[in-house]
Amino acid sequence: MGSLDRSAASSFVYAKASGLLAKSFVGENSSKLFSVQSLRELYLLLFSEEVPGVPEVLLSKEIETKAGQKFISQYKELLSEYEKPAPILSEILSFYEYENSGLSDRNTDRERIMALWSSLSSLKGSDKENLEQLYRMEISFKNILWVLRLKVYYHFSSEEILEHLVYSDERAQKSGVGRKKDVLAREAVAIVNKDVSSYDDWKDWKYSRFLNPHEEGLVWELDPTWIERSLKTYLAKAYRRFFHKDPMSVTSLVSWFRIKQYELDCIRSVTEGLRLGLDSEKVMEVAGVSPLQNG
Repeated sequence: MGSLDRSAASSFVYAKASGLLAKSFVGENSSKLFSVQSLRELYLLLFSEEVPGVPEVLLSKEIETKAGQKFISQYKELLSEYEKPAPILSEILSFYEYENSGLSDRNTDRERIMALWSSLSSLKGSDKENLEQLYRMEISFKNILWVLRLKVYYHFSSEEILEHLVYSDERAQKSGVGRKKDVLAREAVAIVNKDVSSYDDWKDWKYSRFLNPHEEGLVWELDPTWIERSLKTYLAKAYRRFFHKDPMSVTSLVSWFRIKQYELDCIRSVTEGLRLGLDSEKVMEVAGVSPLQNG
């Protein structure tokens, strides 16, 4: 349908994307995903076709691979309706493929993230406003997670950590004041000196609700993996809101992509949980989802 003008294409894509989301296992539908009892049941739920007669370890890999291929195939089909898609629509696909290539490292990650951020400059009006808001939040979360991982797993010094963050203006990286004010890095900079073994240091943090549980009298250390899962769930909810906020826009298609990417993360968590014999509550915990977060 490449002959459609941009307005008609946007209308068609939004209707089709809405239909695909309605069948996705996110929000209220996620309970179906987390309630399956076997890899065979999961395969049938996702693909509605005969289950391959392979060992479980191979079946789990097949599910993850097939789910990823289905997601990207659907996105490319939506994208093909536009004669000239907005640059960010191609950039998010490139970034996804890069992240899943196994070639990811922190320095190249920064370049790819900045390419994503730069692609917003070609947008106008509400798309520019919406996606700048969402990407500020998403890149800020990436920076926060880098701080936490580098502190907990690698014991980097504060100065070393600051050199690894993504800044909206690379000149800010050289200046203490610039770092604290940078729109992409300031929230990460604000936590760089916190003690990862002291709950008191974190209990009043802006995102304290995403901390791993703390019990009085027990030893506690911040868990970056727990926080990463919680932030992903939070972002997925934000993108679900923005998908409907401005229908037939670039924002809605970017949001669709992110929602489906989150769904794929959940599928991977369920697959891994079933392979390891975990119960559904534990699998939801691993995915960063609680029964109260499904809606």
